[in-house]
Amino acid sequence: MKRSGGLQSLKAILFILKRENFFYILGVTFVVLLGGAVSFYFLERASNKTVEGLGSAVYWAVISMTITGYGDISPSTAGGRVVAVIVVISGLLLLSLVTATVASVFVEKKIREGKGLEPVKIENHIVLCGWNSNAEDVIAGLLRSLPEKKIQLVLVNELAEDKVEALKYKYRDYGFKFLRGDFAQEEVLERVNITKARSAIILADTSGQRSLEKADEHTILGTLAVKSLAPEVKTCAELLNPENRQHLKRANVDEIVVRGEHLGNLLASATVSPGLPRVFSLLLSPEEENKMWKVEIPFAFIGKTAGELAEYYRDNYQGLLLALLSERKVLALDKILTDDYSAIDQFIKRKFEEADRDFFGKKERVQVVLNPANDVVIGEEDTAVVLARKRR
Repeated sequence: MKRSGGLQSLKAILFILKRENFFYILGVTFVVLLGGAVSFYFLERASNKTVEGLGSAVYWAVISMTITGYGDISPSTAGGRVVAVIVVISGLLLLSLVTATVASVFVEKKIREGKGLEPVKIENHIVLCGWNSNAEDVIAGLLRSLPEKKIQLVLVNELAEDKVEALKYKYRDYGFKFLRGDFAQEEVLERVNITKARSAIILADTSGQRSLEKADEHTILGTLAVKSLAPEVKTCAELLNPENRQHLKRANVDEIVVRGEHLGNLLASATVSPGLPRVFSLLLSPEEENKMWKVEIPFAFIGKTAGELAEYYRDNYQGLLLALLSERKVLALDKILTDDYSAIDQFIKRKFEEADRDFFGKKERVQVVLNPANDVVIGEEDTAVVLARKRR
């Protein structure tokens, strides 16, 4: 069973307290308190009417150690006065040490958080794994796409501290979290609370002095780690080499973006159809008023046609229906097999493979229909991609 972020934080605090000898200091404090109370009781009980019992002596010792001194109980013998001096001086020193130790724990915790070493406890967040020259464009795209919501974004990378501090200052109004580490390591993903995340974006990582030649390999390892810990988390990964696409598909990644994949077509269209590349640029530009939105289809249109839905968006929102997305709910074969993977399980798996049917989601889970025909029937699993000025 995976340890929770709260348990990890508690263990980290206990470790710091132990390292700072907090429990030793606390033990000495209790010994001085109880020793002073007992000594005061035996020295004062015969001549001091204010000491009614051992409880009164303990009360006096606590008050004296905290330098409060109400004066309702005071020593009347020479021995009692000596004990009082020892208790007061010891209390001043020991309680100062206890206070300083506790303060150092919180200061160190704050420093660790600033360095990205503290576990993330939030849920339904977006995890941005890795960093490269396009990372800030990704953040800007998230801010544009989710303007009406408070984005809980966690950055996981191995950037230098000065670069991290610059990013914290730049995005100080958004409350982004930062965690330092290699996202391909399960321990780092556990600290980022990946199982409770909304989605994960894995960039071709160049942080931590990692070269671009090794970026795709690291992306594949990171995707495998994310999917092994949180198979239900939506994961989008960036590739540099399209030949590595098959490796990511084996890792059950949800979306793959290959850098520069359509560059050739855009360059060709600039010659054959001048102005067409500019259309694509406008669609993706942050300054363009019209944007592409993925929106839920109103329930009233389930079972109706795409032509009726397109008319609805056009008449009510001045929007264009660009595509329909159909997301199939798939079942993993491993979830219906037993843990010991017996001969019966092997027989079942072999028969499903021999059937050559896509029972368990080997094909892409999201199917896209661009410019759907007017007679296409809207299903319950469909969502729409609309070009409009505002999300509806």
